[in-house]
Amino acid sequence: MSDPKQLAKVLTLVEQELEQTSLHLRSANSAVAALKQQMQQLQDYRLDYVRQAQQKQGAVLQAGEYQQFHHYIAKLDAAITQHIGKIRQAEQAAQQRQQQWQACHQRQQAIALLINKAQQQQRLRADKALQRDLDEFSLQQFIRRR
Repeated sequence: MSDPKQLAKVLTLVEQELEQTSLHLRSANSAVAALKQQMQQLQDYRLDYVRQAQQKQGAVLQAGEYQQFHHYIAKLDAAITQHIGKIRQAEQAAQQRQQQWQACHQRQQAIALLINKAQQQQRLRADKALQRDLDEFSLQQFIRRR
C-alpha cells in the first residue's frame, strides 16, 4: 500500500480538480437557466405580439400590414426554434459537466478510502512492532530473573 503522505498529496490535487469541475458544472447550469429564461422571454414577446395583432383585428388591416405581421411571427418562430437548439446543446454540456464532476468525486472518495486503509495498515504495523518489542522485553526480563 502507498504512503498516506503521498496519497494526501494526490488527494489535494484531486480536490483541486473537483473544485474546478464543480465551478464548470455551476457555470453550465447557469448557462442553461439563462437560456431557458431568454426562451421564456421570446415566447412571452411572441404571445404579446399576437395579442396586439388580434386586438387590431377589429380594425381594418391593409394587406401589407397583415403580410408584415405574418413575416415577423415567422421570424420569431425561427428564433424560438434556434433557441431550442441552443438550450439542448447547453443541457448536453451541463450533463457532460455533471458526469465529469461525478467521476472526479468518485476519484476523490476512492483516494480518501485508500488513505484511510493505508493509515490503518500503518497503525497495525506500528502496533505489531510495539507488541514484538514488548514481547522481546518480557523475554529478556524472564531470562534475567532465572
